Amino acid sequence: YKYRLEDILLLVILGRLGKCITRPDIIRFGERNLKRFRSLGILLNGVPSEPTLCRIFKHIDDEAMSERMSEFTSAFHDELVGLAGDIICIDGKAMRGTVLENGRNPDIVSAYSLKGGVTLATDMCEEKSNEITSVPRLLDKVDVSGCIVTADAMSFQKAIIDKIRGKDGDFLIELKANQRTLRYGIEDNVELAEPVDVYSEGPF
Repeated sequence: YKYRLEDILLLVILGRLGKCITRPDIIRFGERNLKRFRSLGILLNGVPSEPTLCRIFKHIDDEAMSERMSEFTSAFHDELVGLAGDIICIDGKAMRGTVLENGRNPDIVSAYSLKGGVTLATDMCEEKSNEITSVPRLLDKVDVSGCIVTADAMSFQKAIIDKIRGKDGDFLIELKANQRTLRYGIEDNVELAEPVDVYSEGPF
């Protein structure tokens, strides 16, 4: 074979990390850095063409690739900053450059480490409403023990909160004001609760 699979995958991963979006962007990234790649024994036969990248992408299991990348990122994150005390931000965004068979842009739910500055895991949902079922799957991929998980109001679901607490994590999730009974109950409990810690930094 002219190109090793691991070389192509590494090119794509590094290109993505370098903010390359399209296949031509990735190819240009490879061409700009070809001398550096070759010095490391990578892409010795040059940068693969766009048709070659297309053929490779068609045969890659996206879910399996995502899981392997999540494992790599988590290991890197643990080595770099550790997990204890981290804030993990969960959010969903539509991928505007991709269109599914149903004509919609897929929504990607991601878990971002505020302390490490890296995305720990992602999960794709075909419908925006499926974000509720996507978040628990995402939490299964991330160790949130000792961390604070933040999310928007769509994640204010018993199953999601139970999942976070079951994994020894804490949470800070937005609550919409139109959920009056729950809102007033929380406000009453906050007023009666004794603070565990007091924030004293800052100009005030």
